[in-house]
Amino acid sequence: MKAKVMVTLLAIAAMVSSAPAALITFSGPVDATNSSVLDTEWLAGGTFVEGVTYGSGTKTFTTAGGQNITLVDPGSAGNLGNADVPPETPSSTSGYYNAGTQWCWMGEGTWDLVPWRDAMYGNLWHNNASDAARPLTLHLANLTIGQQYAISLFSVDNRFNDREQAYWSSFSAGIFSGGTSGSFSQNPAYKVTGTFIADAAYQDIFIQATDAIGNADTTLAVYTLYAIPEPATLVLFGLGGLLLKRTRQ
Repeated sequence: MKAKVMVTLLAIAAMVSSAPAALITFSGPVDATNSSVLDTEWLAGGTFVEGVTYGSGTKTFTTAGGQNITLVDPGSAGNLGNADVPPETPSSTSGYYNAGTQWCWMGEGTWDLVPWRDAMYGNLWHNNASDAARPLTLHLANLTIGQQYAISLFSVDNRFNDREQAYWSSFSAGIFSGGTSGSFSQNPAYKVTGTFIADAAYQDIFIQATDAIGNADTTLAVYTLYAIPEPATLVLFGLGGLLLKRTRQ
């Protein structure tokens, strides 16, 4: 009997560890030149999990909405290697596959905060000839299964007007699938947000080149990750705020 129980537990563990990627629902793109785009999830009651900038050095500043935020540059520690995706053994550390960092050209534009502009100067750049087997991939690790998250992705490439890309929640055998942002321009700087409920301790986001240039250039400059309260929790937050307001009155 104990042997049967052990076999069952091992089978369940295997199912959990090899859980498929969660379906991501994307929204956007929206212009990212004003730092208020960093406040959307925070103002909605989200809890900041992590913020990352690539190739620009760590930045700490106060956003337009009053949020004190730090965007960490992981340097070479964020590089998980050039590998066929999805990797056979997902890293337990957040990072990226199939890219290098570069100092991008994004023009001056109209930015409300210099630190926010500077955080967008560096980016990941897909450094393979094709994304058919090895697309630029963002790997989120140490997620809590069952928790809802909002991932905001920021990219820009002003070298040409026809640089386009798309985000996807799944990729296998050269096929992008699952939830998608649809194709969007990288000129000017844009934010795309995806929401998902983690069904594993990690989540990969795959970036596809959708323009007709043919060199598979895809980029990612910054991302932020927030844990989102369940609707019932948000209602409680709202009631708590009303009670506090009445008490003060």
